[in-house]
Amino acid sequence: MMTEKMFTPNAIENPRVRRLDSLKKSWYKFSRNWLSLLGLVIVVIIVFLAVFAPYVAPYPQHAGKFIDFKFMNQPPSWQHLMGTDEIGRDVFSRIIFAYRSALFMAIVVLAISVPFGTLAGLIAGYYSGSWIDTVIMRVTDVFISIPPILLALSIAAVLRPTLVNTMIAVSVSWWPWYTRMTYSLASSIKNEFYVHAAEITGASKTHILFHEILPNCSSSLFTKIALDIGWVTLVGAALSFVGLGEQPPKPGLGDMISKGIERMPAQWWIALFPALAIMFLVLGFNLFGDGIRDTLSPEEG
Repeated sequence: MMTEKMFTPNAIENPRVRRLDSLKKSWYKFSRNWLSLLGLVIVVIIVFLAVFAPYVAPYPQHAGKFIDFKFMNQPPSWQHLMGTDEIGRDVFSRIIFAYRSALFMAIVVLAISVPFGTLAGLIAGYYSGSWIDTVIMRVTDVFISIPPILLALSIAAVLRPTLVNTMIAVSVSWWPWYTRMTYSLASSIKNEFYVHAAEITGASKTHILFHEILPNCSSSLFTKIALDIGWVTLVGAALSFVGLGEQPPKPGLGDMISKGIERMPAQWWIALFPALAIMFLVLGFNLFGDGIRDTLSPEEG
């Protein structure tokens, strides 16, 4: 009878229950910090606005080819919450659509940079001290020695100014930071007992890299990804500011600031609100990333 009880459905579901308990504990730890919750709320708001931009924006047609000189340079009002620009387009609607482009760029850049940089760092870290480590990390050091914004500007200036070329430029400048971080983690983790045990039992290099070392780098990677969404958006806005990002009439946060500065201080709202939108996005993802870091870090004591 004791044996039969051990194999009841409840016993089989224990791993699932344990995962659920782990998620509950993680959420409890995350929710204890009100700044982390604030970051989560900001991220949810921004993602919601970006995904449902055509339905949320009060004037969705203003995100494209639209001119209405009758309402040009209107200050903030109930009709236009953030005013209108030099050709009568609603600034609030254009910011919402600019969020869509900014998040799309950040997702694509990280989707390219994170796998490539992480793989290079894993290989270099596992083979630290070998010629493989030397080649990968010296190339990485060359890229890291150039500030990301400067490297991205140089590449974007050579290419035709489009959103796709902006993503390529930022991706080229971003992967080395994941390589450097993963290399540092992997070169330390490879000396752990469980890695040596896997090697002794004949586990393949692929298994060791992706099943023993990589999972133990995941918390740092997730934290950096959350933080980098804001910073990638900031770099993309800088490229857009100098005319190397999203091209008009499509809205870009940097381009909106650039056009608004020309009309300061009389039409202050044209530049101020896009700048605040960038600050809002970067702040939200930074607070959210800090919350993830605190949640995934081991308990002290």
